[in-house]
Amino acid sequence: MADPINISERTHPLYDLNIDAWLLYYNSAKGGENFITDANLFSHRLEESDDYDERLDRAYFLNFCDTIPNIYNSYIFKSKIERAPDAILDRFRGDVDGKGTDISDYIKRVGYLASVYGVVHVFVDMPSIIAEKARKRSLTRAETKNTLPYLSIIHPTRLKDWSIDEFGNYKWVVIEDTYYEDDDPTVEREEKTIYKLITREDWRIEDTDGNLIKFADGSPAEGQNKLGDIQIVTMYHKDLSNNKIGESLLKDIVYVNRIIMNWCSCIDEMIERQTFSQLVVPDDGALSDEEETGDPLNKIGTSSVWTYPAESRTPPAFISPDTQNITTIWKLVSDHVKEIYRMSGLIGGTSDLYVSRSGRQSQMSFLGTNSSLAEKAATYQKFENQVSRLVYKLLGQDSSKYNDVTYPNQFDITSLADEINEYFKMMEYNFSPKFNKVLQKNMVRKAIPTTPYAIRKEIEAEIDASTGIIEKKSTTEAEVAPLDDESGNPNSNAGDTNRTADELEDEEINKKAKEN
Repeated sequence: MADPINISERTHPLYDLNIDAWLLYYNSAKGGENFITDANLFSHRLEESDDYDERLDRAYFLNFCDTIPNIYNSYIFKSKIERAPDAILDRFRGDVDGKGTDISDYIKRVGYLASVYGVVHVFVDMPSIIAEKARKRSLTRAETKNTLPYLSIIHPTRLKDWSIDEFGNYKWVVIEDTYYEDDDPTVEREEKTIYKLITREDWRIEDTDGNLIKFADGSPAEGQNKLGDIQIVTMYHKDLSNNKIGESLLKDIVYVNRIIMNWCSCIDEMIERQTFSQLVVPDDGALSDEEETGDPLNKIGTSSVWTYPAESRTPPAFISPDTQNITTIWKLVSDHVKEIYRMSGLIGGTSDLYVSRSGRQSQMSFLGTNSSLAEKAATYQKFENQVSRLVYKLLGQDSSKYNDVTYPNQFDITSLADEINEYFKMMEYNFSPKFNKVLQKNMVRKAIPTTPYAIRKEIEAEIDASTGIIEKKSTTEAEVAPLDDESGNPNSNAGDTNRTADELEDEEINKKAKEN
């Protein structure tokens, strides 16, 4: 029989395997001094320790590990999330953590962390006495009005150990946390690390020695879990085997972003060392003699000099440093930035990446990005629905009556104006009045996504009451004159982005030369 151990000493084997990677992902997303360290900025063979320290002080980080998860969020929450009115959840949705955070902002935060770590957990809780009354349907009116469940984020670095059944449900968990005893301003603050063990039957909170915590405010440190379940909902970036680990969006990006930081540091060092041209002058020996008896800087400006034989009859000059190395490294940086967007699934959705020549082809290339965004939005949708059903359960309500939330599953790079024009072109054929009405409702939802549900229903009712027939707008020949090129969307620069910056610059110079 295995020897018992304190819960503070427990760690899951998968935790031990992934903790270093989690810390790397988190520090890369946070950036700044969290990532610009001697562990991530590599020393090269031509520098001494003092030179390296100076370069470390000057280092900067082009942080795509933070940018990429934020781009996902900006796309997903740009569209309207369909939440049916719910008398049970409406107040909870307005304040999900007891700190005034609404559910959209909270899920955006959870989704960001899931992208970074690959997985993040949320504990759904409410005061035990209130939860017991809710289960017995004995809440007073005041308790029903003033008491809500609340959410707490658990980073995977804090979920130290766990056990799951054959269906992937928790049997027990060990959560590490830190809190401060600072209620008394006359006593120095004390930081304490605690460990919370939650099973399906009970829970308790211990210190590092395995003793129950004694809270200064008298809060209990143990109790029964009358709900019978572990009240944790997990969001994955990508769920590989429901093993509470997942796969991070940054698993490859972080290493490319780190090498970009090192390359930029090398460019910075070249600029630091070679910014100023080197002065070279002829010397018949006078400068050498002066070096023994005086300071040649007083004789020749403020620059140090290189000398060459006076017989060469070459006038003094400045030698400019070779910029080829900087150019080469910066091209590598630019190419690897494009690779970061490709690996993230956002290739084709950002300007100056690898896109096709025509506007229509550019839109088609966005299908892969649309798939990545839709997959991400589906994880948000699943998470919110799981949380909402658990809130129903905590409040003693029938979760089968809950109406699922729906997140967007279609994303497009075309502007709203272009999309409306395309819709009208289709509607003018009048294939079907019902088809036209469906397109009109889609335009309303995209044009005014934040309009209250009741107003939108009135607009849709007006559309239903109409004939749905669209009369063609008369146009002059000038208004429909064809484009003189094949660039697709005239408002798009997609046709230019398959050429390099040098080629575009050369074209601009040639164009101005012809005009002059």
